[in-house]
Amino acid sequence: MSKNDSWFAVVNPQSANGSTGKRWPEYLIRLREDGYLLDFAYTTEPGDATRVTQRILKEGYTHIIAVGGDGTMNEVVNGFFSNGQLINCEAELALFSHGTGGDLIRTLQISRGIEGFLKTLRRGQKRMIDVGEVLFQDEHRQQLHRYFLNVADVGLGGETVALVNKQSKLLGGKLSFLIGSVLSILRYRNKIMRCEIDGKLIFEGRLNSIMVANGRYIGGGMMIAPHAELDDGLFDVVCLGDFSTLMLLRHLPKIYKGEHLVIPGVTVHRGRSVVITTVEKALLDIDGEQPGQAPLTFSLHSKALCLWG
Repeated sequence: MSKNDSWFAVVNPQSANGSTGKRWPEYLIRLREDGYLLDFAYTTEPGDATRVTQRILKEGYTHIIAVGGDGTMNEVVNGFFSNGQLINCEAELALFSHGTGGDLIRTLQISRGIEGFLKTLRRGQKRMIDVGEVLFQDEHRQQLHRYFLNVADVGLGGETVALVNKQSKLLGGKLSFLIGSVLSILRYRNKIMRCEIDGKLIFEGRLNSIMVANGRYIGGGMMIAPHAELDDGLFDVVCLGDFSTLMLLRHLPKIYKGEHLVIPGVTVHRGRSVVITTVEKALLDIDGEQPGQAPLTFSLHSKALCLWG
């Protein structure tokens, strides 16, 4: 058996409040009973999924499964790259969503759980999708970069993710993020931001948030960018204006339905590169993780990754 005939699963046992680690042995049996050749490794700490993915791709595996939540999937995607290049252009990714948020699979219309994942594998449908990249600063003002498939945002979303990730997500993704969103809205203060898209200044002033979207959903089911496509070669950039706390709370249900784009003060732009600077500290959220802060430079790698689903 050659390694490119076998799947390799990168499993975060702590995802879904630890239930992934408890249930993975039964999932592994089920996958092997269905005829899939499968090796796996558990992650042990933040960043481990990226390192494991880089290692196994360099060893010759070409079929990778990310098992966990949106954060695990983000780390695995980052493991497809090394020194700014894809490690193996023939490598493919499948998503076994077993976490809290599950926002990326909403865009892909993939069901949660083992049955949904097996359905994805049996269907065998694959496509090349875009990959976003962002340059940002960590808490020590050192510049870092990260790849993402779904949505990155600066402002309220970064504050919300920082809050939610400090708490237990035992209540599930949607409720955990809804509670986190309400608490963050109550204490958040809008930021002065400047945003350029493809070299053109599109906004300068006080804003609540800017979302740079490749996928459609954030925060456990908020349809923040209802028209975004994973393979159209463009970001959808959604700007939420200088909204008051009361206005945000009043319109929050519309965001879950993707009906917020008609609200005065909400604007949508499209482009391949985005530069965001802020006067005050503004936190960055990438795929449900909070790795740093503005200033931010986004670029899009068109049809860079082969994804099942």
